[in-house]
Order: sequence, then C-alpha cells, then structure tokens
Amino acid sequence: MTTKIISFLGTAVKPTRYFYKDQIYEGGLFQIALRQFVRFDQMLVFVTEDARKRAYPALAELNDPRIKPIDIRTGRTPEGLWNIFNTVVKSVYEGDTVIFDITHGLRSIPFLTFLAAAYLRSAKNVQIEAVLYGALELGQGGPAPVIDLSEFVSLLDWLTATNEFIKTGNAGALAEQLIKSNDPALLPLAGTVEEIAIGLLLLRPGETSTAATKLPENLNQAEKNFPPPFTLLSDLVMDSYSRFGKAGRQTEQDQLSYQLEMVNWYYDRGQIVHALSMAREWIVSYLCSHFELDAGDKNDRGAMEFLVGGGKIRSNGKVIKESPYLDQWETVPEYIRFRRLWGGPHELANLRNDVLHSGFRKNPKSSTDVIAAANSAIAELNAIAQQLNFIKESQ
Repeated sequence: MTTKIISFLGTAVKPTRYFYKDQIYEGGLFQIALRQFVRFDQMLVFVTEDARKRAYPALAELNDPRIKPIDIRTGRTPEGLWNIFNTVVKSVYEGDTVIFDITHGLRSIPFLTFLAAAYLRSAKNVQIEAVLYGALELGQGGPAPVIDLSEFVSLLDWLTATNEFIKTGNAGALAEQLIKSNDPALLPLAGTVEEIAIGLLLLRPGETSTAATKLPENLNQAEKNFPPPFTLLSDLVMDSYSRFGKAGRQTEQDQLSYQLEMVNWYYDRGQIVHALSMAREWIVSYLCSHFELDAGDKNDRGAMEFLVGGGKIRSNGKVIKESPYLDQWETVPEYIRFRRLWGGPHELANLRNDVLHSGFRKNPKSSTDVIAAANSAIAELNAIAQQLNFIKESQ
C-alpha cells in the first residue's frame, strides 16, 4: 500500500518556519517542511507552467526521488478546474493512502481537494490520512501553525449518510457514524437508530415500534454529546422515526392507523416493494380486527386472505371450499372496494406477488406498469382508510 502526498505549488518561495506537534520545521516552500515530518512514499506536486518555472526548482534541489511534479492547467475556467480534478484522481490508485496539502496554489484548491477526497474514498477505496494546511497568514511574529483539517473529512461520510436518510429514510449509515464517534454516550442512540432502520428495511413493524419507543429518551440523553454534523439531523430523525413507537402500545385501531402510516412512509420515500407488502398485510390485519381474530396468527390471517380473495373455491361447477365468514362479508365496511383493491382492478395481492417474485412469472408487469399500478393501489387504500377514519386529520 502506497502513501502519497497530493500537494499544490504556488509561485513564491519564501523562507518560513512552521509549527507542527510541538516542533518547528523550516522551508522556503511548505513541501520542504512537510517532507521533514510526514512519512510518505511519493509526493506528487501539482504545478502550473508558471509554478514549475518559478518555485519547483527549490524542490528539485532536494534531489528526492520521491518528489514528482505533475503538470496541470491554471484552473481559471471550469474546464481548467476539471483538468485539475481529473489529473488528481488519475494519480491515485485503488487502496492508496493519501495526505492532502492545500497550503499553496489557487483558492479553489481546498474546494477541489475535498471533492477529490470524497470521490477517491467512494470510487477507489482510498484512505485519507490527513488534510494539512500551513497557515502562513497566522505566522506573523512567529512560526506558522500547521492546521490539520482531517476531522472535516468525516463530513463527507456524514453527507453521504444524510443524503441516504433524507432520500430513503434509512438511517443505518447515520448510526454507523455515531458509532465511529467513539463516544460511549452515543452508543444507546446509535443502537436504537440502527434497530429502527433494520426493522424498516426488513418489514418488521413490531420490532420497529419497540425500538422507536426508546428513541426520544435516547436522543435526550445523548444531546450534549452530539457530533456537530448530527446536531441538525436529530430533529429529522425524531420526526421521521418516533411516530412508529406508538404502534406497539396503542389500541388495535391505533395500531392499524400507525401501520397505515408506515405504508405511506415507505411509499413517500420511493420504497414501492415495501409499501405494497405492508399495504397487502394491512388489509388482512384490518379484516382480522373486524372479525375479532388474532392478526398474529397464521391460520387467522390465511382465513382472511381467502375471504377477501372471494371466499369460495369451485371445481366442475361445485363449491368445494367456502369461507365460514362469507355470509358476514357484507358487514365489512367498504367491503366491495376491499375486494376490488385486493383482486379486482387494482390487483394489490397479485401486484405484491409480481414484485416479490422479481418478475419470474409468466407475463410479468413492466417496471413502468408496476409503478403506475402501485400509485393507483396505494391511493385507493388511503381513500378506503379515509372512509374508515384511520387517517388522522394532521396527515
């Protein structure tokens, strides 16, 4: 594994004393000082034509075979900036360890550096060891401090985790970042967030609810220890996840309301497969409640699936199986719409099976048709639920 310094060179050579970890290092260029206190295999110095002529000779005098100049454009245009970015990225290989030096060069360099670091970490599995800045402007009357900005590289991970949470609702990556903070006070919160995320991912409303009941207390206890990037996210996590904690400790009616809310939570975040699965199960749970059956019992759920699917099996014109609840079917509010949603025009049951079987059926729906049918089915489910007073006004 190679450790590379990615450095940018300006045009001025000015003898300067730098202060780093209780030691002072001297050099006309920061790279000269950097070479004295950092272990590395290669120092790739990115130089414009002007920098190569005016400043690079001071590095060449060191006669260090590890130091190599890399030509770049001036970066005065978007095309020039892309040239710098691409040149940096192509100079780093899979698995390299990189130290960025952003002391010299154009003011756009720090911005490009963090973008390049984000790309390299994701695309090439590169380890960012440090981002160093020799603060010349802070060295008046004394040595210039070397500022280690490595901590801010973690913002890239927080950014990725935040983006995933906002788009999909999955806070698993946020939990991972909390754990990486190495603060014992954050571990209970990280564990709870991870439990909720896994429960939602694997369609476990019961487990999700149990974990979510702990979330408000966990957030409150850990608040003083929040890493800065998480401070602004804590309210979002609370708003998104705490609602599920109510489902496991309310009346049967309220449990159905919150499970319906979970259907819409999935749907609003584009998780169509999850939304269809929960929507189908919601209908079965509602019917179990109506007929005072156990919604957690496989046989009772099977009986309700058979009922909403028609309640009869015929062979050679004769009824060979009939639901014992069939004569009570019309007592179910919106019973006609439930049957049409399940197996009529909306075909929710068949649609759910289609997506869960990954299209390995005869005449599977196209992806476009699945989305259109899902939109229609979820809309109809909500319309029925509205008539049954399951959707609260605030929703």
